[in-house]
Amino acid sequence: MSNRLSDHALGLLPPVGESPKCSAHSLQIRTDPCGTSLSADALILVEVPLPWPKPVFDHPLLEGFSSMSETSLGSTRVLAMVPRTEEPGTKILIYQRDEVGMKSWGFRPPDPSQLSKFASDIKTQMPQDLDVPSDEVNPPELAVIVCTQGSHDICCGSEGARFASELEQRAPGLNVIRVSHTGGHRFAPTAMTIPDGRMWAYLDAETTLSILELTGSPSLLSSKCRGWWGASTGPGQVAERAIFEILGWELDLLPRQITIEEVESGWLVSISVALQEWRVLVHRGREIPTISCRANGGLPAKPSYEYTIGDIEPPEGHSLK
Repeated sequence: MSNRLSDHALGLLPPVGESPKCSAHSLQIRTDPCGTSLSADALILVEVPLPWPKPVFDHPLLEGFSSMSETSLGSTRVLAMVPRTEEPGTKILIYQRDEVGMKSWGFRPPDPSQLSKFASDIKTQMPQDLDVPSDEVNPPELAVIVCTQGSHDICCGSEGARFASELEQRAPGLNVIRVSHTGGHRFAPTAMTIPDGRMWAYLDAETTLSILELTGSPSLLSSKCRGWWGASTGPGQVAERAIFEILGWELDLLPRQITIEEVESGWLVSISVALQEWRVLVHRGREIPTISCRANGGLPAKPSYEYTIGDIEPPEGHSLK
């Protein structure tokens, strides 16, 4: 079943008799991953020992938590993370998007029974007001959050885990946080970098280090950028990436506000960067198939769409190179 794919998308399906991983197929058809990042005001990461069920929120330690909810921090995404030590208690990391960069908190409740109370209290109380023991170690300011949940998807379980191990070997002091399903397994290895809050596709260790060290070229890295978590999924993230290509790493040091207007030809995205407004026209791009992983011919498959950039109108006094 092709779920009403267009002729163009049908032509991008794997041949009958082939059963590729969805990540390998996405890379083969050169899928642009932008517009697929998670979008949230905050992340809560909770230590949960392996193995994880599918969905991970069936684990008893996550009772009271849900994947996405409104909390005192705003829209909040919750992820399980693999424990890195055998210290007593359950480590909890919180990252909240700030005007520039992130705020962070760390907790370690000693008793698992306190987790459900934490899940309830964080909905109405800011982290600094919680009656929960703080962790002695502050949350890492530089980190890579890697999706490695094999019980959810084989691509993240294999490619994500391999990438995390490679990164740990290349940079032993780097905080590599292995987490549950973040979405976008067809782009595995996929990860979010901290503190910029961008999600990336098709990662390797060298590329990731160039992101963390700010030595990579944004225009070259853009093909791997899934989007910034402060923009809404879809055209907002695509437009923000276009400005990232122009302004480079400096953009992550500047406050951004993004508004989206649907127009006849697509979406007009206004991005206020340090009170200077950029206007970006985003069009819907090609239709591509999202295949079933390791299924014959990739079926069943469903349609998805890429985006393209039209006109970019810079602020007054700023010219496009």
